[in-house]
Amino acid sequence: MRFPAFVVRSPFQRYDARKPTTIVTMKAMQSPSKTLGDELPLASGNACQIIRIRNEWIPRYYLLAFAKSQGEPTPAEVAEMLKLGVEQARQFAQEAIGDPEAFGLIYSGYSARREKGWHVHIILLGNRWRKAWLYFVLAGKNLLQAFHLRRDDAPTEKD
Repeated sequence: MRFPAFVVRSPFQRYDARKPTTIVTMKAMQSPSKTLGDELPLASGNACQIIRIRNEWIPRYYLLAFAKSQGEPTPAEVAEMLKLGVEQARQFAQEAIGDPEAFGLIYSGYSARREKGWHVHIILLGNRWRKAWLYFVLAGKNLLQAFHLRRDDAPTEKD
């Protein structure tokens, strides 16, 4: 069964089909944030990295990612990642919006996540409308996956 193709624009950016969604570190964007794109060391000796996600649906979106090559993080490393996520989110929100509390964090447990690997989503919100938009986009994405209209590569118990 084929579905018609259509384009819905994000209210925050103009849609340009020539510009695919890409992952870019802030070093490439020449951001004033020195920590973006760099490895952030954890107390255990492992490290995580801040990555800027370029997405027309969710602007000002970042990931704090723990490399898969380091294996599964310990509960202490996950707690430290969440703490680092809050610290980085406050810094980014202050720089971008002028309000250090204008952010949201999302961390999904292993069996509830779509991507393999451990990561914390950092989304700069600014106001309640942007928060509502974020939830709308996430609900739409999950509904499409539930109806098998979007690829769902969530890890399974076998992974």
